[in-house]
Amino acid sequence: METLKIFSGIGLVILCINVIIYLIGFFRNEKAYKYFSLYLLAIGVVQLIMQAFALRNQNNHFLSNYYLFSQFILLSIFFYNLFLGVAKRKSHLIMATSVITTIGLVIQYSVYPDNYFTFNSLGLLITSVILIAYSVLYLYELLGKKLPFHFVTIGLFIYLISSALIFASATSLVSINDEFYVYIWNTNAILFIIYQLLVLWEWKQRFLPRITHRH
Repeated sequence: METLKIFSGIGLVILCINVIIYLIGFFRNEKAYKYFSLYLLAIGVVQLIMQAFALRNQNNHFLSNYYLFSQFILLSIFFYNLFLGVAKRKSHLIMATSVITTIGLVIQYSVYPDNYFTFNSLGLLITSVILIAYSVLYLYELLGKKLPFHFVTIGLFIYLISSALIFASATSLVSINDEFYVYIWNTNAILFIIYQLLVLWEWKQRFLPRITHRH
């Protein structure tokens, strides 16, 4: 568990750095950039609060619901805006899918309000799979065009696949031995670090030159 705390801490530090640097260019960039920046900010705040609860040995599972909705809604709008200038039909498909899924999640919480106080593995699995599909669609567009956020999309795709596998096997993970359980979460934490490093690299390669050029 000590190794997991270290990996999680490293990932959180890089995430916080990304939040700061992406917010620097918030008003100078397009809508997709703005919504991705808001996504980084939202998950950063949620993870910091979760860490605070964990340090006090308090249950923080209910905070995963805020992570679920902020990640899904903000990344859906992010992909919607990415596709607007590339493939409008796909952008409309993304919006429709995201709205229907969000309504479905609201209904799920209305019917089963106890989900708010637990780790909603089904909701996280469904939203992760949908976001993976959006990533695949965008990666397909990248094959023939030079588009922004390709490092981000690759990192997101890798990280979400790992997360989806964990959420899909959440119930069985509880029953397996502790060593393998920690190994799974360590892997997920390492992939989150890689994802955040790719987010940082995207900013350095594409958005830093804009800032330095203007100055």
